[in-house]
Amino acid sequence: MSFQRIIHGTTYVNLASVVCCCFLLLSFAVLPVEYTHRHYLSVCLTIAILLMQLSFVIPMGNPDTQCYDKITPHDMYSSINCALSGALLLGGGWSTVMWAFLRTLSVHLQICWQVVPGRRFFLTALAAGWSIPIVFLAVALSVTGVSFRFGESCHINSRNGLQTFWGPLLAVAAGSIVTHTITFCYCIPVYLRSLFEDKQGTSNISNGSALPYSNSVRTVTAAQAFRRIRRVIALQWRGIFVVIIIITDVVFFATVFLQFDGTTQKTPENVRHAYEWLLCVVHNDGDKTKCQSEANRLVVSEGIAISVLFLLSMNGIWALLLLGRPSIFQGWYELTKSIFPIKRNPGEFVSYDARRVSDLPESSYEMLESKQRDTMTTDHTSTLKVPEPSLNSAPRGTHSIREYNPSTISAQLRERADATTNIYDPTYTPYQNSYSLRSPPLSSPFSPFRDRPNFSPEESNINMDGRRRATLGKLRSSSNAGSVASPQFSPYADSPCIEDHGSPRSPNIGRLGGIGIAK
Repeated sequence: MSFQRIIHGTTYVNLASVVCCCFLLLSFAVLPVEYTHRHYLSVCLTIAILLMQLSFVIPMGNPDTQCYDKITPHDMYSSINCALSGALLLGGGWSTVMWAFLRTLSVHLQICWQVVPGRRFFLTALAAGWSIPIVFLAVALSVTGVSFRFGESCHINSRNGLQTFWGPLLAVAAGSIVTHTITFCYCIPVYLRSLFEDKQGTSNISNGSALPYSNSVRTVTAAQAFRRIRRVIALQWRGIFVVIIIITDVVFFATVFLQFDGTTQKTPENVRHAYEWLLCVVHNDGDKTKCQSEANRLVVSEGIAISVLFLLSMNGIWALLLLGRPSIFQGWYELTKSIFPIKRNPGEFVSYDARRVSDLPESSYEMLESKQRDTMTTDHTSTLKVPEPSLNSAPRGTHSIREYNPSTISAQLRERADATTNIYDPTYTPYQNSYSLRSPPLSSPFSPFRDRPNFSPEESNINMDGRRRATLGKLRSSSNAGSVASPQFSPYADSPCIEDHGSPRSPNIGRLGGIGIAK
């Protein structure tokens, strides 16, 4: 496989990195924070990586030739494709290194100085993270410029490239490396000291040589420091790994390019290697394929150049794997389910034998309306609401909540009583008067005194309480005399089973509430 085809294959890896960065940024923007755990340091670092990866994808949309003529490549003045890809590469690289340094500084402040970055650090990071790359990008483009050197994207030229671009960039990357080194050097002694003090405190307590609390202050301090460090690392380990990978790529990329720039400089060593190659070509009659070993001393090897491009192409994928979380996919699933709900048949999981409410037969009773319920009350008692036939349209009484049915036994007894007294009141209730709640009045059509031969209507006006007191007085006087007098009236007077004074002859007849019942 030729070198150019391998270089062209790296653009597709960069395309995959661009897709990963876009997906991560879209998740940060749309999903809730409990799914993404987003932070402004992570968001800005992802944007910087996206800018750098776009520089390798732009040539896919506009595949212009890289050569201005047979010996001169295009630069940013002769090709818009070169200017745009070169600007994105330099600006994206600067932004990536700058935000990696700011993230390293944030972790260092939390672990070593116990300072939680607040709003002041947030504003300072935003100002420095984007302004410094813009300034150095402008300086590099105006002083040095970019052109096609290898690959399908433009890179910075070798003239003054170390002073305008590589020097400041490597200085910031070195600051990140030094800060990381100091942070981890601080964590290791704290961890070892906490272990040593815990063991020393345990040995002193077991030997009884010291009080249990003699070394408790230092032990707790070391343990607390280690727990705090472990908590910060547990929260920031993803970003720490991303920063380490990016800084490693940038340093390796800078080293290779500086080595490549060094091969183009006029040095005694380069002149000697070029002279040896020229003699080899002349000796082989112009066949340069036989002088491959001498030519390799003048350029960077293909394996190193390909590895640099592939490492730079993988940064977006690393960002998704480390800055993203598995909960992002769960968040997208919940969001999709809320936007496009799954419509299911409500009876899909219902048993065939289960009856719905609409399938039940209609009830033959209906509840009374509130207006009708209010009118169906008596003078002294309230009326309860009971079900009544809904298909019967017979007229209702004003005092009864039940419809009158002449086929009932009570209706026939009332008709017999009305035939005797010429009084018909189907709405009669024996508890209509407040004084007769216990016993029916004497004027009732069902009164047992109506069949007495000496009954007169005037007796119906006698107070029942007075008659009851008179009856009780007679019973008391007769009991004092040693015998109980028979009442003048007994409901068993017309019964053939009565011997005398209304007493039942048969032992199979009992009394229940003044009514004879056959057992």
